[in-house]
Amino acid sequence: MTDMDQQETNTEDRDTRYRRLEREWQNDIGQHLLDGPHEVVGSSQVFEVQFQRIIDQVKLNQPGPVLEIGCGKGHFLAQLAEVANKQQSSVDVLGIDISHAVNALPAKGLSGICADGQALPFADSSLNAVIYDGALHHLIDYPAALREACRTLAPGGRLILFEPVSSWFSRTVHHILDPLIFTQVEYESPIDQEYKDNFREEKVLETLTEMGMTYTIRRTDFLAYPLTGCYAGSIFNRSPAFMRAMLAIERFFNKVPGLRQVGEFFSWRFLLVAEKDS
Repeated sequence: MTDMDQQETNTEDRDTRYRRLEREWQNDIGQHLLDGPHEVVGSSQVFEVQFQRIIDQVKLNQPGPVLEIGCGKGHFLAQLAEVANKQQSSVDVLGIDISHAVNALPAKGLSGICADGQALPFADSSLNAVIYDGALHHLIDYPAALREACRTLAPGGRLILFEPVSSWFSRTVHHILDPLIFTQVEYESPIDQEYKDNFREEKVLETLTEMGMTYTIRRTDFLAYPLTGCYAGSIFNRSPAFMRAMLAIERFFNKVPGLRQVGEFFSWRFLLVAEKDS
């Protein structure tokens, strides 16, 4: 066996191990972590704004299931289903997750499947929309996951991603602060920790271009979201009034061209909407 072959074997072994560790961590710890921020009024407001931003991109008047990959206990799906009901939409709202978190969905009137985002149990061209809300970067081979999502989309269907920005600014801050913060708070999953520098916006765009998808992308969440502690908790997210003020400032920045660029530079999330050709 050559050195290159040995290196590839070691990489495969490492990836397999971390996929197992990720599933175990999500079952034991991860599925419970986001309950806390949703129970705090300040941070829950940030969630609601982020969720609505995604929901606004879903074609609720188009037939076919809407799938969230990495749905957890269904916090986003519950808001999506509520909006769909108000609009008298007939879309089916579904979720999949690698963890036992999906067992919480039926109690909310939602449907869920325990499955892997890299091997979707859906036929070709069968879905109205596929949504990743902060889950794509938890997949080691995320380009393969994107190709799998595109496979399942019906013509005119949308792939909607709301994921961490991989800018020079965000990477620098993560490298400085994460070792300090996450020694005190258990929040990052095994794949988060081991593959922190693996996820890149440019690789996402390259993969979608290869798949023939047309897309729009914009960066968001430069103020309120980081002040929540990026969901890990902070003193700021306990004040609804403070969080409303931060969200208002973000909206103001987005309306002013010069300020919009400043906000995008310091942003922590990107919203990408890709559409499959009809």
